[in-house]
Amino acid sequence: MAGFSLPEFQAQVLGRGLARTNRFDVQINIPPCLGGRDNRTISLLCEQASLPLLNINTKSHRIYGPPLPRPITSEYGGEGLPLTFHVDREMKVKRFFEDWMEKIINRDTFNVAYKSTYTTFLYISQLDEADNVTYTIDVEDAFPRSMNLMELNNAAQAQTHRLTVLFAYRKWRRIDAGTPAEAETTTQISLNQQISEGFLT
Repeated sequence: MAGFSLPEFQAQVLGRGLARTNRFDVQINIPPCLGGRDNRTISLLCEQASLPLLNINTKSHRIYGPPLPRPITSEYGGEGLPLTFHVDREMKVKRFFEDWMEKIINRDTFNVAYKSTYTTFLYISQLDEADNVTYTIDVEDAFPRSMNLMELNNAAQAQTHRLTVLFAYRKWRRIDAGTPAEAETTTQISLNQQISEGFLT
């Protein structure tokens, strides 16, 4: 008997719905090296994000017959998590990440700062159509490692700047409902929604 049932599939999709790629929220905790900054504008202007990968690395083990893959470690994709931002007229978004990166490595001496001063947590949440949080992760020990070129072009009359920032991080974890971090993230998302209309007009 086939396992697929069209009525059950329709009931799942139409009744419970599917997660939408354009319903998300990103929160960037301000690292100690940038103390006193306001992160609401930065989070509000995030246009594109990703939920990071999770891999289990394996090593083949053979005693007799076909090799048996055995897990040896987990890989969280910490080499790069891209976030894309709209850039405001005053270039505050670009200045924010420039200042952050210059606090990591001094532009004159090239000395590297202590890890505890420049790393932070990123919270990435999936939302439903009513802006309820349905899934949240926190990305640990994150910091910006690169920014893209921003092209200036006289022929581009109706285009605006976008800035893609590639974050490095150690690992990520899911935050289940009811934990203190999840409650804090939900509160911050609600605050961003209250200010968004006034900021964009």
